[in-house]
Amino acid sequence: MTKILALITTVFFLSSCASSNNEIKAEIGECSSVQKMMVSDHITGQNRALEKSDFKKAYTFAAKSFQESFTLDQFESVITGEYQMLLSNNGYSFTECLAEEDYFVQSVSVETNAGVIDLAYRLTLVDKRLGVVAVTVKPSSLDLNT
Repeated sequence: MTKILALITTVFFLSSCASSNNEIKAEIGECSSVQKMMVSDHITGQNRALEKSDFKKAYTFAAKSFQESFTLDQFESVITGEYQMLLSNNGYSFTECLAEEDYFVQSVSVETNAGVIDLAYRLTLVDKRLGVVAVTVKPSSLDLNT
């Protein structure tokens, strides 16, 4: 009886993993609730590392293609030079999430002392691994004094 229960539990666990892996696959349109959670968790992990100035850990959240093009030192230089709002802010919230073919685009509003800065994160999905490829400041946020 114990072996049967263990087998049923294993089959249930494996089937639930399979469905969540299929769920993360990027298909064109709005992100599903599972995709939103996985994308926001990934960005939150990188942002928490940046808030602690742990650039090495934050770099691990970057896509492999990004890491092949930019060194850790270059990554740190760009963040400290152009994205200070990721190092020190008053909080952030996730807004629109779109799935494109092999990409996710997540909008993030960052609250700073100068106002709200809207960012667009672009993440790849390669071999079932999310990775941040780029973060851009949306044009509506360029008027702020940051």
